[in-house]
Amino acid sequence: MYKKIFVIAISFSAMLWSCDSDSQGEKKTEKDKKAVVDITIADSTVIKEGKKIAMGTFKILNSKLKSAIDKGGPISGIEVCSSEAMKLTDSIAKVYNIKLKRTSLKTRNQDNWPSKNEEIALNTWKVEVENGGKIKPQIIHSNNGEIQFIAPIKLKSQCITCHGSNDFVTAEIKAKLKIHYHEDKATGYKEGDLRGAWSIIFPKGYFDNL
Repeated sequence: MYKKIFVIAISFSAMLWSCDSDSQGEKKTEKDKKAVVDITIADSTVIKEGKKIAMGTFKILNSKLKSAIDKGGPISGIEVCSSEAMKLTDSIAKVYNIKLKRTSLKTRNQDNWPSKNEEIALNTWKVEVENGGKIKPQIIHSNNGEIQFIAPIKLKSQCITCHGSNDFVTAEIKAKLKIHYHEDKATGYKEGDLRGAWSIIFPKGYFDNL
């Protein structure tokens, strides 16, 4: 959306200049084209960095969960997820000097409740999925120089045991989830469903030296 608005504004500006001078209009057009390219490059850089951090975080958390489940089953996985997931995202956020979280319209941990931007992204994706469309990361440029990367999370097959329908989530697991998550809403999913989103906020100047 931001790119579309920017391109429209540039095109209108170029038209005004062309009324003054053809050569001046041509120079303006070339300059404006470069500006559009620069923004595209910036957004692709944000997406690349955002995916790197999100996937890196997922791999670490998934490894911890798999190890726990292999040793003690899904119940052990719940213990690890409830005690380690937030600590992991917080520690990685400090390493990169960013704000990092996982969020959803159906949260398990209420500390992961979506912000307004995140809620808009999730609802947009929900409609697109229902209409058979493809979903992709969203980039939000704030007036204070921060850049937010919001990327969809789809439910993996190994997550069905704790996030699936009643056919998959046993009474024992439900009881354990209730102990750790008093307001759990994150069930009823199928493999491949839109589970939530990764949200990363990069501070002003983060990409200056990348």
